[in-house]
Amino acid sequence: MVSSKIKESFRRSINPKSAGENVSHSAWKRARHIIGLLFLLAVFSRLSYLGLRAFHHDESLDAWFSLQYLDGTYKGYDPVYHGPLRFYLTAAFFWLFGQSDSIARLLPAISGIAVVLLPWVWRRSLGFVGTPISVALLLTSPTMLYFSRFGREDSFFLALTFLTVITLISFLRSPRRWHPIALLSLLVLSLAVKESVFLTVFIFGSFGIVLIAQDLLTASFHRMKGSPIGKPRYKELKREVRIEGIGRRSISVHSRVSQNSNGQFVAEEVIRRWFFLFGVGFMIAIFLWIGTNPGEQEGSPTIFKLGIYGAVLAFIALVCGFVAARHKTALSQVPAFRALMVPRLGGWIFAVTVAAIVFTALFTQFFQQFDGPGVATAPYGAIRNGLVSGFEYWLGEQATVRGDSRWQYYLVLLLAYEWIALGLAFVGLISVLRKPNLFGQIIAWWACASLIVYSWAGERMPWLLVHLLLPIVILAGIGAQSIWDGIKSRRASVCFGVLLVLGFGYAIVTSVYSSYLRGGEPQELFVQAGQATPEVVEWADQLETLDRISLAHFGEHLEVKIDSDVYWPYGWYLRDFHSSSYAVIRKENFPSGADIIFVPHWDRIDLGDEDGAYVEIPYEHRWWWVPEFDTGITNLSQFGDLIITWADWVWSREPWDSGSGRCPASLSGSVYIREEIFTLAETYYNSPFPSLGDKPKYDKSCKNVTNFLQSNR
Repeated sequence: MVSSKIKESFRRSINPKSAGENVSHSAWKRARHIIGLLFLLAVFSRLSYLGLRAFHHDESLDAWFSLQYLDGTYKGYDPVYHGPLRFYLTAAFFWLFGQSDSIARLLPAISGIAVVLLPWVWRRSLGFVGTPISVALLLTSPTMLYFSRFGREDSFFLALTFLTVITLISFLRSPRRWHPIALLSLLVLSLAVKESVFLTVFIFGSFGIVLIAQDLLTASFHRMKGSPIGKPRYKELKREVRIEGIGRRSISVHSRVSQNSNGQFVAEEVIRRWFFLFGVGFMIAIFLWIGTNPGEQEGSPTIFKLGIYGAVLAFIALVCGFVAARHKTALSQVPAFRALMVPRLGGWIFAVTVAAIVFTALFTQFFQQFDGPGVATAPYGAIRNGLVSGFEYWLGEQATVRGDSRWQYYLVLLLAYEWIALGLAFVGLISVLRKPNLFGQIIAWWACASLIVYSWAGERMPWLLVHLLLPIVILAGIGAQSIWDGIKSRRASVCFGVLLVLGFGYAIVTSVYSSYLRGGEPQELFVQAGQATPEVVEWADQLETLDRISLAHFGEHLEVKIDSDVYWPYGWYLRDFHSSSYAVIRKENFPSGADIIFVPHWDRIDLGDEDGAYVEIPYEHRWWWVPEFDTGITNLSQFGDLIITWADWVWSREPWDSGSGRCPASLSGSVYIREEIFTLAETYYNSPFPSLGDKPKYDKSCKNVTNFLQSNR
């Protein structure tokens, strides 16, 4: 009898598709197990030790406004502090679990976990290698981990953006009547979180015009060839299979397989490729025309130039529509229009109605407050503020160039922290250009346009990097799958594996250090000027203790005055303190009657004999580092020094001074403590008072963190 092994070999030889399905099933089973493990690691890495790092200035404001909503004192949407939705949700967490630093960061952490898992939705497009690679990149990414544990709105906004793109692709591929409701509602939710939704609308709105144009031209091409879209011709092929062990018999198998003999699909790829390249290239040209100061444009304002970009794309779409009409192409033959027509007019009207109700509910505190906060940045009613003030404020902010002023800022951060994702994404981009399809084209456009738009926008902050990185990681998944599919030898697979091990090893080590071991230290490029030093946490704890001592010894609470320039994050840390107050302190109105006074260095006073009742203690409030990575080289011989300084930073996070005093620095100030309180504290504390926390020290051109605007040398 013929053995079962030979029978199985015979079956696979005459039915290779069945063998492929078995291999695919086995691969997907392993992929599911890997992604399940990665999900558990995401939960642990995002939720553990959430309160470890001192609060950033912005984190404390978000937590404070959430408390205001919980207490019923929140006045409504102000675009300076972005949308109200995360205040509602964080307030709910406070109500459920209590108030703490960890709970204040819970919403970003949950959002970060969701972002890690969501690539599974695209598993059929990413492949059984690309899907776990994308998930693993999001899990181990230093950027994603850091800002998933950061109490701002960006992680939550990113999750909503991810869901929006997932819904958009699903709508374009297989439209359903509920898609418009989901799309418009997600955009409203995103608007209620952050004004960056305007950039999202621009990115995908411009892609929508390009998509319509290329679909019209593709449909016209197929119409000219006289063959329906997507219907290939078939050709009979004869295959000979030789089976070992059965008398070397030859079996002829006739199979009906698709054959691109009419060249239509090749033409469609060409159309997609050139429309993509033109759209992205033209976008780069427009933003180069606008320049690096988009908020101040005389004669030809930013909106006018962006309008030209949209108008040119729309004109091209009209030309393609004219070509389609000339060839009597029905709109139902154009995929983009077919998707728009599925919900019908009634479906779109219902979707707009639902989105309007959601918008009104979110911006009026669930129909409870229709008045606005009445401030300069939100002077209207709640609904009009939501519709108008956010865009007005965002457009005005483009003139300020907040954060880093260099257009290459995000590229440097990506190369420093995310080089493995960037490298795979480049391969993914080449793969998409070679064989463009709808999914690949959308992801590549999302990645390229995000890098262009955010590099152009006037505000460049480290937390905005996540909005560029997400599509880059998905594109990296496409690249990883294309590399795997192209591997032909064991040596190539080993090289690919070694590259992944090195890349993920670097990402894991960097993530642990940047998020857990030195997450608040200024040599990390994620740390921005609002990051509080360990002294802030120490002082907050010591003030609580000193207040109890004062109450026990003197029968009254301490009176603490904190200058407005250094009030945050004390506003959050001292939320239950009995007598701390926000104050605008100047030298001429120094509050000499208070027990403890915090001022920045520009408001400090020299204690004379009449002020001898106070003890002055130097104070470091916030710190950061802005490396001059684009200066200091005048000839090629200095290029090696730049490489060495970057290598030192990559290996040991050793910052450098390029010659202009740009070492890690802090905003310094002074704490004035009444003498009897200071004496009492020295008696009470076993360790030296005050405890100011540890400050990082460095070994080379930068020795330690200096005072504000002072050189280390």
